[in-house]
Amino acid sequence: MKRIFAYLLLTLLFTSCKKDEIKSVYTLPAGTPSFTSSITSIVLDSTHRDDVAVNLKWSALSYGINADVTYSLEFDTSSTMSHAVTFVMNADTAKHYTVTELNAIALQTGLEGNKAAPLYVRMKGEVRQNGTATNPSTIPVTYSDILTITVTAYAPGNIALLWVPGEYQGWNAATAPTIADVAGKGAYEGYIYFPNNAGGNYTFKITTAPNWNDPAWGYESTTKMVKGGGNLYTPGEGYFLVKANVNSRDWSTTLTTWALVGDAVASDWETDIPMTFDVASGTWIANSVAIKGAGGFKFRANKGWTLNYGPTDGKLVQDGGNISAPGGVAGNYKVVLNLSQAGNYTYTLTKL
Repeated sequence: MKRIFAYLLLTLLFTSCKKDEIKSVYTLPAGTPSFTSSITSIVLDSTHRDDVAVNLKWSALSYGINADVTYSLEFDTSSTMSHAVTFVMNADTAKHYTVTELNAIALQTGLEGNKAAPLYVRMKGEVRQNGTATNPSTIPVTYSDILTITVTAYAPGNIALLWVPGEYQGWNAATAPTIADVAGKGAYEGYIYFPNNAGGNYTFKITTAPNWNDPAWGYESTTKMVKGGGNLYTPGEGYFLVKANVNSRDWSTTLTTWALVGDAVASDWETDIPMTFDVASGTWIANSVAIKGAGGFKFRANKGWTLNYGPTDGKLVQDGGNISAPGGVAGNYKVVLNLSQAGNYTYTLTKL
């Protein structure tokens, strides 16, 4: 019995020492890591969309252990970086953004088009491999100094648009919502709310300008549209994705309801956190969502992955990347998804 007790005591002592040893093996990088930008100010020109706008570079970090360091870039309109938009660079130590990409980032953070304003950016380095969404790594994050770039973005109005007047808004083409051809291939889409009406009339047409000067696209069949055709329609009230391809003449409407999904807001990637449509603002809102300091989430419609949005190079796009808590700060956030501006979908996270 004494031998057993002595063996257990030695085992506990060895385990305790081993744990302490593991905790002490990493060392934090010395000083503030280097972080540079090729520009301090820029006026973004929509006629040079594919030109390189900025080159960002940072020094590699070492924590003194055999572990990969994940780098991210954070952009914000405030030097507090309290609502930063984050992009994961993985192991890269440099990143360039084109005019299109930097413009999308500027608009995503909240900068206005055609108005010079500061855009703040910093690098974040972290060891993630020993962390999970529910048990994040205990190794502290390392940040660079914050750089300031004065950016004059251009408004997203350069994207080709079609207008969607209908019974739901009094057939007024001048004030009709729009659908956009983001890829420039004749395939237009956008989200439109069709409110309930007493007559149950959910008809609409698609015009090439905010007027009726040219023949409007209308009904030829349940899948094809034609210039000068009959009324298109939705099956009822709700928030619909409207698609119209002027080359193939295909058209469709899809009823949608939206939710958050991901291991930063739930325990898996299948549990939806529902959002509520706010008619007054035309946005989808989750008033209080507990977002973890690690992991990510996305927006998806109808409890499936056919329609899902995440950020890629500063723009909220189909099948985009994951969203994380700003600055890795866990807490309750108000989450707002805005799909009302065709070609420029956005979201905001506001810490409560």
